[in-house]
Amino acid sequence: MILMLAVASVLATVASARAQDASAEVLFRDGDRLMAEGKLTAACTAFEASNRVEARAGTLIRLGDCREKNGQLASAWSAYADAESRAKDPTKQKVAAAKVRRLEPRLSRLTISVATPVAALVIHRDRIAIDPALWSRALPIDGGAYVIRATADGFAPWQATVAVPDQDGVVTVVVPALRALPRAATLPRSARDRTD
Repeated sequence: MILMLAVASVLATVASARAQDASAEVLFRDGDRLMAEGKLTAACTAFEASNRVEARAGTLIRLGDCREKNGQLASAWSAYADAESRAKDPTKQKVAAAKVRRLEPRLSRLTISVATPVAALVIHRDRIAIDPALWSRALPIDGGAYVIRATADGFAPWQATVAVPDQDGVVTVVVPALRALPRAATLPRSARDRTD
């Protein structure tokens, strides 16, 4: 009985793996078709989904190609670098490494510096929180407009919009010292009611 359960479990795992492989293949083929039709955004989404189902170096190289054709150089560079580290096939590893080296000098970079850090400071680039370890570092980024927002309890929020060139851009944003809010404005409503 135990042996039968173990065999059934292994067969279920193999069937699930095949289903995932088939799903990844369908998504990969959709990506190829959409790319051939010039529908780059949809193609890149299909390659990304295929990679989520089954991460493979070949899929990451195609995702990199798609992102590059779509003008998203930093995203392409990242996909190629991931493919290079995952590739077991020496040919795929060489292809990915060559693409990483070719794109790297063309990348735009964004540095977010903080003039005066305060406790619990949170910085977002659009809706993505930036880890404090990444502050003051020139990070590769796709070209476009980004909203940089800084918030901290007890301080007025700050934000700015920056434009990053599609390639060869070096942009630095300095988050200024945040303005402290008046003490009453920082108290919870119930605490303000007691002080009135």
